[in-house]
This record gives sequence, structure tokens and C-alpha cells, in this order.
Amino acid sequence: MHWLASETGQVNEWAKAHDALILNLDSPLAGKVATLLMEDDPLYGAEVVALLQVDHLLYKRFDECSSGERQLVRIAYALLKRPEAIVLHEPFRYLDRYRREHLTMLLERLGRLGVTIGYTERANERGVHPTFTVTPSEGKLSLDVRNVSYRHPLQPVYAVEDVTFVADMPGLTVFIGTNGSGKSTLIELMAKSMRPLQGKIRRSVRPLYLPPEEEYGPFPHARNRRVEQLRAVLASSVPIVLLDEPTVGLTREEREAFYEALLEKRRTAQVVCATHDTTLLNIADRIVSLSNGRIVFDGTRNQFMERSLVWSHSSSAQ
Repeated sequence: MHWLASETGQVNEWAKAHDALILNLDSPLAGKVATLLMEDDPLYGAEVVALLQVDHLLYKRFDECSSGERQLVRIAYALLKRPEAIVLHEPFRYLDRYRREHLTMLLERLGRLGVTIGYTERANERGVHPTFTVTPSEGKLSLDVRNVSYRHPLQPVYAVEDVTFVADMPGLTVFIGTNGSGKSTLIELMAKSMRPLQGKIRRSVRPLYLPPEEEYGPFPHARNRRVEQLRAVLASSVPIVLLDEPTVGLTREEREAFYEALLEKRRTAQVVCATHDTTLLNIADRIVSLSNGRIVFDGTRNQFMERSLVWSHSSSAQ
């Protein structure tokens, strides 16, 4: 695997030298995952599905998958083109730490099978340190989620099941969990983008919601769309802010500037972030861990570190 800087012309040079197919992994797909990956060539599709171990997603529609699951489906879909060399833009963008490690291993295996792979990852790049203006939030702050459950249409299992979450004061709450654990679905329910099948959600105001995939958010013509979206979030006075993977696709300097601004924003707003970013976990006032649509932990960072085997023994979480 070859890491390529995204803004220096290195991608095009490398792709030309290797006659590589350049694939952006942010294009929307539609339909059932099984149809997308298995319909044209069932044998080859089955091999790709087995290689990337996404067979558990075959029964889902693409739009029912989490951001990380969609990323894996997009990579599998790209491999159906049978490229001898390929450039993947941000292949790890929405993956939890375990799936990132696993995908790295699988892409290295593809390399041994004869596919030359280049990839970009802006998180490894350095750039300009942006300026964020933080506006203090105002108004009553209350977010009350009681015994909420939600199941995507025609799906056999709940994406969120019997979840209760209450927040009535400023602070930074981080939702963590593996891809498909229910983080994004719960955030969307809180934003009222979807209606729960069971339970009730009460909010003092309509929250400010930022989706995980920047192409679905505002500022479509901005050169650095995610930074502009975060600027708008931090400049708003809305007291409830819901952010799904806010730091994905940011350079090191952009993340550092956002962390600094977020520490100020959380003094007057309840900010809820669904994320795999360990820095956000380390500065959180409250951590909520989800697994299979259920909350398995809800408490302070110190309490979480005391109880967690994986995070407390991981150098990346220190």
C-alpha cells in the first residue's frame, strides 16, 4: 500500500505511472447490498464479499448501513471493476479502530494477490491552521430520550433498542461503538431526522445537526467543505449540537483548531459527538458506549477508563 498526499498532485502522478483507477469513496449507491455486490458476477462478487467480510451486510439496503459499513461496501463495489491498480480516496474515513486494522490487513492481502493500491488520508497531512469563531449558546437546554427503539424498514433487528439518554446542562458527550452499533441512528433520532418506533424524544429546541458525510451537509461549493460546516456549527447559538464524525477528513492542524474551539463551545451548549476520534474521547465530559443498538455504558471518562479493558490498555487512548 502506498500513501499519497491528496493536494500535491501526487495522486495523479502515481495513478498515471501505475495506470491506476482513481476512485472516490463518497459517491452514493442505491439498493440492497447483495444486489450491488453479487448481481453482475455472483462468483467474483462472493469472493470480494468474503475477502472484505461484509456478508453480514448483504441483507441491508445501502442507505440503512452505517457510515463505516457504507465505506466497506463502496470499497467492495470498487473492487468489482477488477482493477490491477487502484487509488482509494480516504478508505479508512468512517471505520472504527478494529475495522481499520482489519481493512489494512485485507488491502495488504490484495496487494499480494496482484492489486497495486494507493490511498489518501487527510488525517496524515499537515495544512493551514484554520480560525473558528465560537458564539456562546443561549436558551433552554433539554434533551430527553426515553425508552427509544428504531428498526429500519423490513430489517429483522433493531438499530436502536430501548435507549434512554437525558442531558440538561452544557458539556461534551461522546458516543462510541463499532460500526453499526447504533450511534448514527441515535443521533438522527435525536435530530428528528427519523421518528422512533417506540419511546419518546423531547427537546427544548430543534438541535443543530451535522451528518457524517460532508457531501450531505451545507456549503457544497466550499473548497474545504467540512471546515466551513464546523465554522457554522461553532458560530450558532443553538444550545443542542449533534455532530456525527465531525473530525473525519480534517488535517492535523484542522483537528487541533476544532478541538480548541469545541472546548469553548461545550461551556454553553450540550454537544453530542458520534465518533471514533480518541482525542474527542479524551476531552469528553461524558461517554456513552453503544453495542448492537443498546447503551452498555454511560458515565464520565474516568469511570469509562476504569471499566474498559480495550481503551484503558491502549496507548492511542492515553
